[in-house]
Amino acid sequence: MYRGFRATYGFAPSDYQRDARLRRARALLAKGMAPSTAAAEAGFADQAHLTRWFSRTYGVTPAAYQTAPQQLP
Repeated sequence: MYRGFRATYGFAPSDYQRDARLRRARALLAKGMAPSTAAAEAGFADQAHLTRWFSRTYGVTPAAYQTAPQQLP
């Protein structure tokens, strides 16, 4: 199953799940939701967990993303 998933989607199931959570959190932040609430709604353990992965993936913290004049695509 793992190999089939990886062959179909190009990355591991855990990476896929994390990417989906990050996209959900980014959408919630763009709508003005607080980072702590967005973290919980998107399925992260806590705000620190969201911040760690958000910064690693997008290069900015969730709060910086939210206050930036132009948001990431």
